[in-house]
Amino acid sequence: MQRREFLGALAASSLAWGLPGCAGVDGAAGKSDASVMTVNGSIPAADLGMTLTHEHLFADLRPYAEQMASLIAVDMDEVAEVVLPYLREIHRQGCRTLVDCTGTTLGRNPVLIKRLSQASGLQMLTVTGAYVAAGGRFVPPYVLAETADQLARRWIGEWRDGIGDTGIRPGLIKLGIEGDPPSDIERKVLHAAARTHLESGLVIASHTGPWADVAPGRNGRCAFAQLDLLQGAGIAPSAWIWVHAQNEVQGSQHVDAARRGAWVSFDGFRPGQEAAYLAMIGRMRDEGLLDRVLVSQDAGWYNAGQPRGGEFKPYLPLFSDLIPAMREGGFKEEQVRTIFVDNPSRAFAVRKMAT
Repeated sequence: MQRREFLGALAASSLAWGLPGCAGVDGAAGKSDASVMTVNGSIPAADLGMTLTHEHLFADLRPYAEQMASLIAVDMDEVAEVVLPYLREIHRQGCRTLVDCTGTTLGRNPVLIKRLSQASGLQMLTVTGAYVAAGGRFVPPYVLAETADQLARRWIGEWRDGIGDTGIRPGLIKLGIEGDPPSDIERKVLHAAARTHLESGLVIASHTGPWADVAPGRNGRCAFAQLDLLQGAGIAPSAWIWVHAQNEVQGSQHVDAARRGAWVSFDGFRPGQEAAYLAMIGRMRDEGLLDRVLVSQDAGWYNAGQPRGGEFKPYLPLFSDLIPAMREGGFKEEQVRTIFVDNPSRAFAVRKMAT
């Protein structure tokens, strides 16, 4: 079968993924009042459909101080011209929702996200929170100066009233935590996230561990330190997503986190990594924990300051490479649906989960 024919067949089978999802272990997707907050407003969680749970549309990866010293005006027309073909490509393959996980100080642009959502037909989510990983180069002065209560009030304000004057509300709390153990500022940010969750019901998605360090156990230790702190603050593990869990090479850590109730996100897929991803996901399936797994690509994005946004990593490989490999590797259709439809509808459903 030629590639074009194959993708056409994939699109036909994938369109069914846009149908309402079934309730899983948390039951949220089956509740009539369960909702998800998109940049265009609240929608039923069961309408999320096939979802990419960790991607990026636009980013400014300069240190925060440099961003403030030299503002870059966003040419939204050019960004749309560059990014929309990639979004429409996955929409044709049956994708219905994309979660933009760009941190608040890494170029978060809710107005741009809303424009791309409406132009592409994809539902999209944006974030509140604070990214204090990457050696602290994205930390703004207010995160250093404010208390956990003050940060929580700031984030809850975005949830209640919208981000700035946009009226656009966040659909998740995004953190960046890398300490082993967590630093004082990381602990403060985690406490602020816990308080924000208890007020808003937004899930906490945490970039976990250093960007480059893949020493066995380090990513996992950072993850479990966060889980322990959040549980101590009264938050159920199911309100927390372990972002970039694939960077922990000890698979037993994934199993242990999922058994505690956390979401385990394997979200950096690239073509050529099919065997590694099938092994990680297969282990979770064999342990009866597939309903705690999220899978995405951490792909994109238009990079501010680079000509036409620099090199863009497309969103298609999950559809053209990974999902076919899963099917060929023995995953049943309902298991594929569990990962890409049912689990996101439960993970991002707005609900307060206390211990």
